Amino acid sequence: MEEEGQQSLECVQANQFFPKKSPVLEEENMQVPFSQLHGEFTEYVGRAEDAIIAMSNYRLHIKFKESVVNVPLQLIENVECRDIFQLHVTCKDCKVVRCQFSTLEQCQEWLKRLSAAGRPPSSLEHLFSFAFHAWCMDVYAGEKEQHGELCRPGEHVTSWFKNEVERMGFDTQNAWRISDINSRFRLCSSYPQQLLVPAWITDKELENVAAFRSWKRFPAVVYRHVTTGAVIARCGQPEVSWWGWRNADDEHLVQSIAKACAVDGISRKHQANGGYSNGTALPDTDFESSLTNNSEVETLAIQPHKLLILDARSYAAAVANRAKGGGCECPEYYPNCEVVFMGMANIHSIRKSFQSLRFLCTQMPDPAKG
Repeated sequence: MEEEGQQSLECVQANQFFPKKSPVLEEENMQVPFSQLHGEFTEYVGRAEDAIIAMSNYRLHIKFKESVVNVPLQLIENVECRDIFQLHVTCKDCKVVRCQFSTLEQCQEWLKRLSAAGRPPSSLEHLFSFAFHAWCMDVYAGEKEQHGELCRPGEHVTSWFKNEVERMGFDTQNAWRISDINSRFRLCSSYPQQLLVPAWITDKELENVAAFRSWKRFPAVVYRHVTTGAVIARCGQPEVSWWGWRNADDEHLVQSIAKACAVDGISRKHQANGGYSNGTALPDTDFESSLTNNSEVETLAIQPHKLLILDARSYAAAVANRAKGGGCECPEYYPNCEVVFMGMANIHSIRKSFQSLRFLCTQMPDPAKG
């Protein structure tokens, strides 16, 4: 029994789970009109009125006389027949593709094919990315080391964050520091792995602030104007709820962003006047101490810049979110800050506006009104 069991085992390669099929050609002399990706196979190739149309397990390809259209199948939102012979494809990115056929039967056949292909996959493995990966592993099996070397991110990828910080002119000697607290996205899944924060803010403080902010999106600096030194930071809403909760570390971090701008400006002013270079006039900041306990920074008598907090919601929406544990910053808790509500509509209204815009874009112009 043991020998029989061993003999019944068979080594199956990953690409065998995603076998390629032969295309259905509407005419015998037709060929696939595009280069296929690994794991991609063409299912149908046909001829429209003024184009060659093909569909694979990944894309819809239409080759017109003067242009080519490639649309990933999962980007298609709706397919319908219009004016009897016209195939009308609406994409999720507001793009519209029209293809004219010679007969109603041909148009209906392609409508049926695309409608079936555009449905959500019944299982995750039916997504094209799995077939692509399996066939890539097979193709590069004999060149695994070389393939791994080519796919390994270079210095321009691994150091992109540091390069951007240097490009925008942040003073990382005195005012700012790069924190790795979100390494492997362990703290906030929607933030990058490296984050820019005031130099004296510790990682422990950042963890406390993250617990107070929605989705753990604590205030993190993302942009600096090279000329003025003004910065932009992003964050989630504070979870003040109806009880009006406060968080000392959160208030400290918000104030520290404004103060770091002032420190940054002073250090660069000294550099411009030749007072010092490489930040030597400002002592090294102790990352383990807070701003209020840092006598070296306090002795500079730095006046923090005014901080403008822009809330994209309306005031009514922000207050209503307090019932769900959210809310907004209270100006009384954040000195020298101004809170402005932008009054933007929520995501549902934006989606409705997008659908209305797309509907207008898909309408054929009326010659009588031209």
